[in-house]
Amino acid sequence: MKEIEITLTGIAHLGEAIGKYNGKVVFVPYGIPGETVKIQIIKDEGDYCRAEITDIIEPSFFREMPPCELFGICGGCSFQHVAYSYQTKLKEIVVMEQLKRIGGFENPEDFTNLTIRAERPYNYRNRADFSINRNKLLGFKIRGTHRFIHVKYCHIMHESINKILSTLQGKSPKRKTHNITIRYGVNTGNYLVQPEIYTDELKTGQLFYTEKLLDKEFKISSPSFFQVNTYQAENLIKTVLNYINEEDKTIIDAYAGVGTFTVFLAQKAERVIAIEESRSSYKDAQINIKDFDNITYLCEKVEETLNKNEINADAIVIDPPRIGVMKTVLEAIADKKIRKLIYVSCEPSTLARDLRYLSERGYKLTEVQPVDMFPQTYHIENVALMKLE
Repeated sequence: MKEIEITLTGIAHLGEAIGKYNGKVVFVPYGIPGETVKIQIIKDEGDYCRAEITDIIEPSFFREMPPCELFGICGGCSFQHVAYSYQTKLKEIVVMEQLKRIGGFENPEDFTNLTIRAERPYNYRNRADFSINRNKLLGFKIRGTHRFIHVKYCHIMHESINKILSTLQGKSPKRKTHNITIRYGVNTGNYLVQPEIYTDELKTGQLFYTEKLLDKEFKISSPSFFQVNTYQAENLIKTVLNYINEEDKTIIDAYAGVGTFTVFLAQKAERVIAIEESRSSYKDAQINIKDFDNITYLCEKVEETLNKNEINADAIVIDPPRIGVMKTVLEAIADKKIRKLIYVSCEPSTLARDLRYLSERGYKLTEVQPVDMFPQTYHIENVALMKLE
């Protein structure tokens, strides 16, 4: 297939650079806006094309040499070739584009803050999920395939996880499995490896580990969710707390997990109602909130609990999964006229969609604060503040 020369003009939602050829948008992974490149079209989707770079004619000032030899093969990272200061700029562009295109907000630059950057752009992840092959080697599945790739060192995993990874190479799990999970407490030194492994070099098979955020210790069981970037999770909590004031006497913490927002909200409010449907996270939370008598923790579905007449609040914090919030939850928030909404999101497109609905129900979007929880990837966390007009 012939090579085509194009200039890359923008960045897409999933971290791919974009250009145009014959009137069609072309998505180009591992490109940077402003570059002139040679590409080959690998798939014509009708309205748009997908391509790969064959040569870089005019590289971006922000292009760097990726430190990982598996970059572009593994698929876990999308931005190692981009200077970190520019990674966050590209993510801000994506956030504002989603708010404008999906959310219908005309001038998102007026209320979107500069990203809170990570002090550690590498070796930050506190959780790794590895595949294990028939030779007992640990690695990843190449994104979009079932093909295994052996990984000796991952540049975005915490150094302690990489040490455990090295120790476990060639060892056998005590039960048949294709997956090994390692979780590490950056501020405690505790760790968890599941399942149990045949090795005398370190303990494995732990049911839980502990981690500290802002000097508060949390129990986290193997199935429970916890933010993968401990360093930035503290900045995320601080961002949420900045939006709470003395008028917020009763606060709902929806999708509360193991209580990482709940315990800090309880220090500022008279009452906190936490809602979490995961039984594992709920059980962990009972340990994590034991020092507070102003928290009601409900192990229920958010969409069912919010529709109860007795559940109401001055403010609500929601931290849903990537798919966003069910419409019934948004309807309940609007119907109850909860005065303040703090929406924590790891997916700009579903955030924009949900904010649009609430804006149509009388809420005004006043601020969006990006927090870079996932350096070297296209993912970006955001905290949005809405108030009922």
